[in-house]
Amino acid sequence: MAIGCSYFGSRILRHVAADMDDLASRGFTGVLHTFSENDFNWYREQMDRIIAVSHAAGLEVQVGPWGLGHVFGGEAESLFAAQRPDLGQVFSDGTRVGAGCPSQPEFRAFVRSWADIAVASGADRVFWDEPHWAHPVRFARTEGAWTCVCEACDAGFHERFGEPMPRELTREVAAFREAVLTDFLTELVDHVASIGGRSTICLLPEVDGLHAVSAWEPIAAIPRLDTLATDPYWSFFAQDADDYVGGQSRRVAELAAANGVTPQIWIQGFKLGPEQAGEIHAAVAAARAAGVTDLWTWGYEACGHMSHLHTREPEIVWETLTDALTGRDGG
Repeated sequence: MAIGCSYFGSRILRHVAADMDDLASRGFTGVLHTFSENDFNWYREQMDRIIAVSHAAGLEVQVGPWGLGHVFGGEAESLFAAQRPDLGQVFSDGTRVGAGCPSQPEFRAFVRSWADIAVASGADRVFWDEPHWAHPVRFARTEGAWTCVCEACDAGFHERFGEPMPRELTREVAAFREAVLTDFLTELVDHVASIGGRSTICLLPEVDGLHAVSAWEPIAAIPRLDTLATDPYWSFFAQDADDYVGGQSRRVAELAAANGVTPQIWIQGFKLGPEQAGEIHAAVAAARAAGVTDLWTWGYEACGHMSHLHTREPEIVWETLTDALTGRDGG
């Protein structure tokens, strides 16, 4: 049984080392270190040391491209998007925004270069977190706005369908966007495997056809994929913990079994309160009942140090998460 937790916010080695020892003493077996563009640009050697002390504590290590290019999940900002606005995604109304386009070869090369450093750091798995098209809320666009109609996407669509890319979200446009993300992830998984690494892909559980991957079957079937994950954060999506986490866990478990990969589920550990202890236990139980034994939570100490994620009484919530995941309370 694997039990992991995300960790971010400190790059001071003695503090990180103490926290890794704390995780291990609680019964956790893994840690996910966010590896943002800020880390990529300014903390490369320190990230190597952080991963080393995590291993020294006996933890498996995943690293995630936190907010990389504003194409992967996370609250980090993107220097790449600021430096290369010409490679940004273009909304259907013609507005170009600061999110790298996965159709652009230069952006793909940048993500591969990040993966090179991530694998060289000694991490056990690269965690491709919530790959998605630009979300209109993040870029002050109207609800229902979608990307991307940049020159690279337009050329790719024309090659696939023999006509210019429409500015309406037609069935063909939807299929093209799905194919771009699937091809992008296939390339990244293959690249990581070619340099000796393993990949986890974590798909968003809630999609409306505009922003993330809708069809999970092609992702689960990517050659050389190690782990298929999703993060059914029931409270965030205003869902029932048992039904929602259970349903998404069964979906992942079935696809993973069909394709010979490991299923992984993430348990919400932010924007909660002590009164939701029962929901936390129900979520963990539902994932395990679905046959998923690789469970992780976002994040360390219930994200109490991050204002945006606003956990109420995080010390109590963190103890509840630890109890539920490790079973140290007999649950």
